[in-house]
This record gives sequence, structure tokens and C-alpha cells, in this order.
Amino acid sequence: MDQDRILEKIKKCLEMAKGKGSNPNEAEIALRQAHKLMEAYNLEMGDVLASMAGEITIEAGSDGTPPTWRIRLALTCAHAFGTHMIITRKLKGHFDVVGAFIFVGCAAAPELSGYAYQVLERQLQKARREFLSSSKNKRCKRSTKVARGDHFANGWIDAVYHKVDEFAGVDDSIAEAIEAYMAKHHADLGKHEMKRRKLKARDEGAVEAGYLAGKAAQLHHGLGNKQVARLTQGV
Repeated sequence: MDQDRILEKIKKCLEMAKGKGSNPNEAEIALRQAHKLMEAYNLEMGDVLASMAGEITIEAGSDGTPPTWRIRLALTCAHAFGTHMIITRKLKGHFDVVGAFIFVGCAAAPELSGYAYQVLERQLQKARREFLSSSKNKRCKRSTKVARGDHFANGWIDAVYHKVDEFAGVDDSIAEAIEAYMAKHHADLGKHEMKRRKLKARDEGAVEAGYLAGKAAQLHHGLGNKQVARLTQGV
């Protein structure tokens, strides 16, 4: 019997053991069976928890290490769907290496986080281009336009994060599963220090414009307590 099937059996036993419909005797038998299987196949609870989570990798949209605003957008999407985000690199074609994000979570959460990033990134890029195409910004030198674009993007993300925070969060069991998965598959991660551009007085309007534009991005929490948000703008 392969390990995936064993883990599925153990999970079913544990679910039966804590199920509301099980009487004390049934719960005890199911728990004993789970422990018996774990001992027989040399598995620990961490292995069982880790098997409940999974991951997906998506391109960040930039070469090398993604800029701060892209990382913040990815973190916002991870926060929305209760996933853990990892900054990485991905081989594109035979020679090109591009920045990427890994979303780790349970059920469909990683896919939803990745989809949210792709949709919101397109919306943000469109809003950013429109902002920078204004007559006020057209006359600026390239370095100033890039800085203002970054400030606009960060303001936009601030607004989206504020919306997301109203419904974000995960159950303890999901958090434990993600923690176990990370310990098993991504134990040796380093830390990335994000550096947000210093805001100059002349660029304060870019942050405000970004925040106002970001408020138009709509994320709706699904029915009940499930982490299923729907992106309704720009899809």
C-alpha cells in the first residue's frame, strides 16, 4: 500500500474519532486504528498534518527577485485565503529565470491565492499605467516615474489589504497543517527583507491616488465561514 493511501486511511480514522456523530466507543476504536497504522508505517502526526496541505507556484511577473510591491501583493493574496507565501525563482524556457511565488495551503486555497494574484496584478498594472500617463507624470524623468509608480502600487495594495483583512483568517487545524507542511518541505528557508521606497513630499499624491484606485478592487467573502473569495472586478 502506498503512503498516500495510508495517510488517507489515517485521516479518515482521525476524522471519525473527532466526529460529532461518533459515540465514545466508535471514536476510541477509530483513534486506536489511526495510531496502529501510524506505528506500522512509521508515520508521525506531522506527516499526517503535512499531507493535508499542498502548494502551487506562479510567476511574479518580473525577472529575478520581485520588487517590494509585488511581494506585498502576493502577501495580501496569501492573507486573503489563509496560505503561506514563499519567494522563489522559476526556470522559464531553457535559460530564463524569473521571479515566482509559492503559495502553501489546504484544499483550493493555494490555487485561489495564485489566481487572485494574477487577477489583481493585471488590475494594478492597468491602474498604474493610467496614473503614470497623466500630463503631470508624463513630464517626469524615468526614475521619478518609476518611484511614483511604486508609491501608487503600494497605496493600491494598502486599500486591497484593508478589504481583505475584514474576512481573512484560518482555522487552527489548517494553520497546523501548513506549519507541518512547511517543516517537512521548506525547512531551510531564508528571510527576505522588504525595502519600501522612501516617500518624498512631491510623491505623496501617488500614494493617495493608488489607495483611492485600490478601493475599486472588490473581494467578496464566500458563504458561511469558508475561505472562498470572489474577485468581481477585471475578471
